[in-house]
Amino acid sequence: MKTLFIHSLIVVLIGIVTRAACASPPPVTEQFGTASDGTPLHWIVYAPSGRGPWPAVLVIHGGGFYKNTPDSSEDSVTCAQDLANAGFIAFANEYRLAPPGKLAGQVSDGRFPDQTNDIKLAVQTARADPRCNGKVGAVGGSAGGSHASYVAGTGTIGDDRVDVAVDLSGAHDFTDFNPGKDIPLFTSNVTNYVGVTMDDTAALRAASPAWVADKDTVPMFLVNTIQDAMPYAQQPDMVQHLDALGVTNYEAITFTGTDHAFAIWSTVKDQAIPFLNSVLSGAATPTPTPTPPMGDTTKKLLNVSTRGNVGTGDNVLVGGFIITGDSCKRVDLRGIGPSLQTVGVSGALVDPVLQLYDSAGDLVESNDNRVLIPGIPNPLLPTDSSESFLTAFLPPGSYTAVLEGANLDTGVGLVELYDTDPANSEVANISTRGVVGTGNAEMIGGFIVGGSTPTSVIVRALGPSLAAAGVTNALADPVLELRDANGNLIGQNDNWRSDQEQQIIATTIPPPNDAEAALVGTLAPGTYTTLVYGKNSGSGVALVEAYDLSTIP
Repeated sequence: MKTLFIHSLIVVLIGIVTRAACASPPPVTEQFGTASDGTPLHWIVYAPSGRGPWPAVLVIHGGGFYKNTPDSSEDSVTCAQDLANAGFIAFANEYRLAPPGKLAGQVSDGRFPDQTNDIKLAVQTARADPRCNGKVGAVGGSAGGSHASYVAGTGTIGDDRVDVAVDLSGAHDFTDFNPGKDIPLFTSNVTNYVGVTMDDTAALRAASPAWVADKDTVPMFLVNTIQDAMPYAQQPDMVQHLDALGVTNYEAITFTGTDHAFAIWSTVKDQAIPFLNSVLSGAATPTPTPTPPMGDTTKKLLNVSTRGNVGTGDNVLVGGFIITGDSCKRVDLRGIGPSLQTVGVSGALVDPVLQLYDSAGDLVESNDNRVLIPGIPNPLLPTDSSESFLTAFLPPGSYTAVLEGANLDTGVGLVELYDTDPANSEVANISTRGVVGTGNAEMIGGFIVGGSTPTSVIVRALGPSLAAAGVTNALADPVLELRDANGNLIGQNDNWRSDQEQQIIATTIPPPNDAEAALVGTLAPGTYTTLVYGKNSGSGVALVEAYDLSTIP
């Protein structure tokens, strides 16, 4: 009996020892290097269970480039722990801070390039660490996201450049001061970090991940939220530069809500960890966005545009669109004016300004003059430098694009939306409100039907019902025409009940007023044009809309 008891006790003790050996060790703080000014640099090490070596991931904290430490954010700590549980050795590293922050022993002011030099040192040290298998990635949030993107697009491959990066709400273009959410805080932080005024474009661009990235930029997973504390345009800024470089190994997604930096981690970790693993462990490359369902997924509205007279106040050109589905959608928007003169349009808007709003009426992104980025030309980029261009990654919902003139200028303008990423989500509806006059001031809409099979659409021209929404000087009696790419008339309507009444009612979205116009049709893939004008040369504010009927419940 005594022998059996001793044997049982040994088995229990062995089990305890084995379980202890398999548990992840507690995090430890180490000095990983010394900065150029003598500042000792530390990181907190979160190691997996078992025996290494493992792929390494730097966890780079945020804080506006001037505050915080690796353990100051519960969300970043959770990220490091999740990475260790997934089989990575996570190094939550510190870096020198810009004024007013300082690390212990810091002598320099911590401005660019001090911080990026510290991050590059951390990459090199992690890569050479015997606990690492030689591969290093990075996950950064806010200012840390900016640093993660910086070392993804600069440095020497296999040395101080990471192999893969996840960027949560990072700053990318320090010269983009277009109006948007929290732009004053962004401006203050990036100019303080670089140590220059906002007019010093060259210095700010030299520190901007988007402007220094090269064609060898490693795979990047770019994430933000629609009401992020980081100005929304920062993520599309990075994407536009990657596109110009011909870099395609990135994924960009946007969520609804206001989460920022590592607060987003819990939402995206199940996508971010496989993304890291695909590079650091050689697994198959994942797709961070949901896989589209089977079928003709490009059968939809791929491009929509409206040309009209751009005034001031209620008479600006207002374009609305709806994104349906369950995943983020990339769209590109253009505001065109001066280049219309080359196609014979007189009175073109001299300097168009484009603004994008969400369904709550909050400004998401704006652009006055498009930015020419060195590299491969973007075929969608407007030809005139005073015209507007913006890229957006938008979650499903309703959005509004407003085209107006800088300095309250007026004239004929064109607002365009391009669906450059047909996937599970789609552009289901486009509508544009503007002033309808005669001649060049008539409102002209265009759209492209993609895919290989016909798509059913309804096109509506609204006028009188706009008055109920508070619009003054609404067009009393709109007339609608639909034409194909060769200018051939497909259909014309004055009052919607006069023709196709039952088909229009069956769509469940007939015009609210009998004097308004609508056309229903099943259109083959191709380019189409709508024309809206007033009966008997009438003028006023009108709304032209095109709906993909397959998206109507």
